[in-house]
Amino acid sequence: MIVTVTVNAALDRTLTVPVFQIGYRHRSSEVLTLAGGKGINVARALKLLDVPVVATGLAGGRTGTRIIEELTSEAILNDFVRIAVGSRTSTAVVDPTAGTYTEINEWGPEVTTVELDMLTDKLHYLSRGADFVVLSGSLPRKVPTSFYADTIRDLARRDVRVVLDSEGEPLRLGAEAAPFL
Repeated sequence: MIVTVTVNAALDRTLTVPVFQIGYRHRSSEVLTLAGGKGINVARALKLLDVPVVATGLAGGRTGTRIIEELTSEAILNDFVRIAVGSRTSTAVVDPTAGTYTEINEWGPEVTTVELDMLTDKLHYLSRGADFVVLSGSLPRKVPTSFYADTIRDLARRDVRVVLDSEGEPLRLGAEAAPFL
C-alpha cells in the first residue's frame, strides 16, 4: 500500500474559455471540478493503476468536505485530518483556440500546530502497513518549511520509505533529510 500526503489539498476548477482575453467578460464552454493537490493527483494515478493507495492530508471547511466527497466518489480510499480553516481552491483557464493555460492558486489555509500534530499522528498510524509514503505538493501558510524534512526523519526512524515531490525550500530541506526518492 502507498500513502499519499497532501498537506495543501485543493478543489481544482478548470474553465475552458475559447478566445480568452484579459479584461473582458467570458462564459466558459466547459467546467471541470476535481479534488486536487499533487498528493491527491498521485493517489488518483495509483488508483488507475490498481495500486492500493490511501490519500491523507489536511482538509477544512466546505471546500475540504467537497475534496473528501470527490475522492470518495472516485473510490479513492482517504483519511484526512479536518482543520478549522477552509481548504484552498485553484482555478485554471484553458483557451483551446490560443493553446494557453493560466493557473491561479490560492495560498491555502493557515494551519495550527495542533492540526499538524494530528496529521503526524495519522501518518504514524497509516504508515504501519505502507510500502511507501509520498509527501507531495506545496505547504500551506504557517506550516514550517522544515515540515517535510521533519516528517521524513520521523518516518525513517519507523523504517518507512518516503518519496518527496515538492519545490523550493521544503524540497531543499526535505532532500537533506535523505528520502528514499
